[in-house]
Amino acid sequence: MTREPRNRDYWQFVWSKFRSGDRSSFEEIYNEFTDRLFVYGNKITTDKELVKDAIQDLFIDLYKYHPTIKNPELLEFYLYKSLKHAIIKKLQKENRLQSIQPDFNSFELAFYAETEDFQDDSKSRQLDSLQKALKGLDQQKRELLFLKFDSGLTYSEIGELLNLKPDTVKKQVYRIIQHLHDSVGAKILELFLLCCKT
Repeated sequence: MTREPRNRDYWQFVWSKFRSGDRSSFEEIYNEFTDRLFVYGNKITTDKELVKDAIQDLFIDLYKYHPTIKNPELLEFYLYKSLKHAIIKKLQKENRLQSIQPDFNSFELAFYAETEDFQDDSKSRQLDSLQKALKGLDQQKRELLFLKFDSGLTYSEIGELLNLKPDTVKKQVYRIIQHLHDSVGAKILELFLLCCKT
């Protein structure tokens, strides 16, 4: 199933409705971002229950304090940063900050293509090659691709999350794309990038 496009203006509109007390807007935000927050939280610590608790606390705080929370420029970036802060705070409280073990191997890059697009053997082999190439990337490269193409964050926002300069993020993303181009070819890479943005 093709993913619905996400844009900043839409989520700012939803957030404004939520701040005005619209319960359905809160539910929409929760349903849209919970799974991606869980994936992101599992990169910070392997304690899945702690991540679930942190996400729950994050949304409880959003619901309690939404009238006083400033409108974020990008909702997803705000949620990622808030979740990271909440997880680290929990680990500090339990004196387990040293247990942070990034698990980027669980960081899956979703491929949003229609099944019918890959019915013939040639395209199926191309898809297999693409998936193999993505899995062959190291941890940071997979995270960079996810944040660049699946989250909609800017280079500056990605850099802030990963403690990298925006120019460094931009150069690394370019090199990753070039590597995938060399590995799987232009056509299948173009389809991957198109599906990431749709």
